[in-house]
Amino acid sequence: MGITIKSLIFILLIGFFLFWFVSLLKIETISKKELVTWRNVWLANQALAFLSPNIWVYYAAFIMASFLWLPKKPESKVFIYILLLGSLPMMQIILSGFGVINYLFPLNYARALALTILLPAFFTLAQGAGKQQRLFSQPADKFVVLFIVVISLLDFRGDTASNGVRFLFLHFVDLFLPYYVISRSITNVDNLNKCLTVLLISTGLLACLAVFETVKHWHIYNHLLQHLTSVSRVTAGEVRGGMLRAAVTFRTPIMLGFILTVGFGVYLYLSAFVKDKSLRKLPFIALITGLVCTVSRGPWVGLAFLLLVFIWTGRQKIAQYSKLIGGFIITLPILLITPFGQNFIDLLPFVGTIRAETLDYRARLFDMASIVVQRNPWFGSTTYLNTPEMQSMMQGEGIIDVVNSYLQVVLQYGWVGLVLFIAIFISLLKNIFVLNKRLYKEDEQLFRLGRALFSILSATALIIYTVSSVDYIPYYYWLLFGLSSSFIYVSKASIDRRHI
Repeated sequence: MGITIKSLIFILLIGFFLFWFVSLLKIETISKKELVTWRNVWLANQALAFLSPNIWVYYAAFIMASFLWLPKKPESKVFIYILLLGSLPMMQIILSGFGVINYLFPLNYARALALTILLPAFFTLAQGAGKQQRLFSQPADKFVVLFIVVISLLDFRGDTASNGVRFLFLHFVDLFLPYYVISRSITNVDNLNKCLTVLLISTGLLACLAVFETVKHWHIYNHLLQHLTSVSRVTAGEVRGGMLRAAVTFRTPIMLGFILTVGFGVYLYLSAFVKDKSLRKLPFIALITGLVCTVSRGPWVGLAFLLLVFIWTGRQKIAQYSKLIGGFIITLPILLITPFGQNFIDLLPFVGTIRAETLDYRARLFDMASIVVQRNPWFGSTTYLNTPEMQSMMQGEGIIDVVNSYLQVVLQYGWVGLVLFIAIFISLLKNIFVLNKRLYKEDEQLFRLGRALFSILSATALIIYTVSSVDYIPYYYWLLFGLSSSFIYVSKASIDRRHI
């Protein structure tokens, strides 16, 4: 218990520091009262988790506190959901079937958030039944619904009908709830800005904790998991290039790297709202430092791609690209002549030598998966992991890591599932791009917001090519789907008002 309390003390100190620093930034998108509320909720949730005697007590107390004290408005619930998502490990437990069925469903932290925060908001929005609340009123809705319906029907191919019903319920909670509630409750640019601000705060907390883990060589949330559950750790203590790869609350460092890349993209937009210009660059430095501490190549490439796309969608492209190239030229000699620089280059994808075998694994995985897909091309298979080709990819830990979300979808749900999944990205990106052409001269703020969301979605589409959709990964990109859909609605409404 002592080491658990020690972990909690360090986490609370880091949390207090981060929220204090955010107050110094004086971000125009939120009020001081909102910041204090979010700080208290985040700190209280950490204390509740670490001080609970077991996982059942924590979930019971969390559910009770959510219904009693959290805000009632759907948009306010969305802010809290974004703040708390990723703030604790998944901490999965199995809910008993009480003798009627084998079990109800696996409950994890992200699902607890959705059920206690988003589900009440869903019922509130459904009762409103306004124009924006109706299904298929947003461009991406048809692809979202089709994707969820198709994968839910395909999951009935399992051994029992109860398993199919279970997956249908879980797809509703994990995928549909975040998308629908966020896209329907966030109806103006002010609330969109608050969503992005609370997402930035959440990723800022993760960045600070990532730096702490690497510097102290200590995965700080492992003790919470040992205290509450039978699981011994959140993540393996992998060292790469002499650095402990930070993971914080995530199963693997690459997942944390993905979230920090999203946070960086958010701050590209929100930095303009920071009143204290002397502190404006510090969040960039914190997010990049946290990303370096993950020692994850996929998110590093994703961050570079995000920057390139953000510049490409903006004004003065040549000047901005010139600055980027100039910065690289200035930095390159430092990387070449210093020990840290040499070590960093060795960690880079394609040119680095440290753990280069991971690239070979990915290439072999693609070859083996291609063979498996050919057997069930249209609708995939629920037993694809049992095939000889996939069994040959078994790693030393006794797992088959499908480190590619697109392969994961096509193996389980076939080309039909993959096309619908990609169609969600394409629909959102296309609509944001088209709207930004009109916003270019009409609304500078929405134009900049559209650039950020377009860049983040593009980088997300690239990064999930390097990581499987497990743990928190799908929760975050479905959150981004909801925010992007909300942006499309807000932008269309703004353009319509200007042309009345």
